[in-house]
Amino acid sequence: MGVNLRSLSRRCQNALAVFFFRPASAKPIAALRISMAAVLLVQVYFLREDLFELFGPYGIFQESVTRYLVDPAVPRLPWFTPTLASWGINENTALMATAVIYTVSLVCLCLGVATRLAAVVAWGLHWILMNTGLCSNYGADVYAHVFLFYLIWMPSGDVWSLDSLIRKEKKPPSDIARMSIRVIQLQLCITYFVSAWEKAAGPQWWSGEVIWRALTLPVYIQWDMTWMAHYPWFAKLAAWGTLVAEFGYALFIWPRQTRWLWISLMVSLHIGIIVFLGLGLFGAIMTCFTLAAFGISAEPQPFRRSSSVASPLLAKTPLGV
Repeated sequence: MGVNLRSLSRRCQNALAVFFFRPASAKPIAALRISMAAVLLVQVYFLREDLFELFGPYGIFQESVTRYLVDPAVPRLPWFTPTLASWGINENTALMATAVIYTVSLVCLCLGVATRLAAVVAWGLHWILMNTGLCSNYGADVYAHVFLFYLIWMPSGDVWSLDSLIRKEKKPPSDIARMSIRVIQLQLCITYFVSAWEKAAGPQWWSGEVIWRALTLPVYIQWDMTWMAHYPWFAKLAAWGTLVAEFGYALFIWPRQTRWLWISLMVSLHIGIIVFLGLGLFGAIMTCFTLAAFGISAEPQPFRRSSSVASPLLAKTPLGV
């Protein structure tokens, strides 16, 4: 019995080592870097005319209100106002300079120029802008903030970047790339499961009321959906389908046999959010996360059985991302 337990423990340790540390290509991380930076650049473009209304000292939500809603320990543009004023730089000029530097950092991140530095700058300025315009934030901004932080530490510039072209050397598959990909994948699985759990805890997702309310609220209306009042089953099916897709994500996104079915479900779900609710940034960024994490292969070459300890384990598992 003791021998069997030791053997089982050893096999579990080997399986975990294979899952988290077997060398992998950094292509999924590079795909995440490029797609997320591109989506955030589109956001910058659409917000360019509302910059001062959202983040300026005399905008919709002014500093006199915002400062009571934000943790005083987090950085905001008003933190730097006194110092900048002593240099002859007013708040509007500082905001414009911040927006320009943030945009440049996103361009560099997308192209893979000074990738790690670009990630640091983009993450820092994104955080400052989030805290300054707190009242205009929503889930997409928070997710972008988290994944920009990941890109600081992950090997996101190893492939598909100008940095790799300048180096003129091809980075080999690495254990840090595999670990980075697993962090992204596991966070997405936890996120969707928790989201589904919270939805299922209330009656609105079982009755379909939440779909009806979302599609008919003035702030979200994109199309006239009042016809659903005559077909309540439609709203129920939409709500139940969302629960199935999110609950099943952590289970069905891993096996090869069901992975692309679930990727398609999640992409369809977020396209629906874009089309029917107008939440373009949220829908686009969550789609990018799933496609990069699970749609891009991390395997450096087709799997072949070998004498290594990893091979027999991998041959018996459906997980091959």
